[in-house]
Amino acid sequence: MEKLILSEVEVEAICERLASEMDKQMDKDGSNLPVLLGIMNGALPFMYQLVKSIKHPNEIDTMQVSSYNGTVSTGELIVKKKPERNLEGKDVYIIEDIIDTGLTMHLLRKYIMDVYKPRHLYVVIMIKRHVDKPHYQEVADFTGVVLEEQRYIVGYGFDYYGIGRCLPYVFVPSEEDFKTWDAILTKDNPDYKNKKK
Repeated sequence: MEKLILSEVEVEAICERLASEMDKQMDKDGSNLPVLLGIMNGALPFMYQLVKSIKHPNEIDTMQVSSYNGTVSTGELIVKKKPERNLEGKDVYIIEDIIDTGLTMHLLRKYIMDVYKPRHLYVVIMIKRHVDKPHYQEVADFTGVVLEEQRYIVGYGFDYYGIGRCLPYVFVPSEEDFKTWDAILTKDNPDYKNKKK
């Protein structure tokens, strides 16, 4: 580990605060069974931590989307998994791990509003990355923390080719971490190096 970004205690405190804010909004809206819509796979640890602290009855669902081909934005939303619950007329809380430019979330919000027609649609973000370029970050209604750190992060949903999501804290990996993970991934999958390129 090169740098700790959020400790396990800090992560838990952020989730408790966000859950309290969400409870107040649910009570204000008079929600019956709001839907927490976790965006796979990165937001799942965050969503499950929130659920532990939210007092208002709720439903859980998941969705998987992308607006990137590798590291290049396509400008279009690619839906890989649709929600299973009926979202029409419901209060829906999109749960996402991070916003950088916010483009994917901007496209996702429009898609859900157009296709599923929820009563209210809120976006809950664990980390909002600080960016000095045109962005759509205003799509976040509930934000855990604004992060100045621009380097690659791992832990608590953030991964390196699938490794590290399960860790209860967020950190900037060291070069030694990357070497160790590359060795594990290469041993587990001989085609890994070709996929990484």
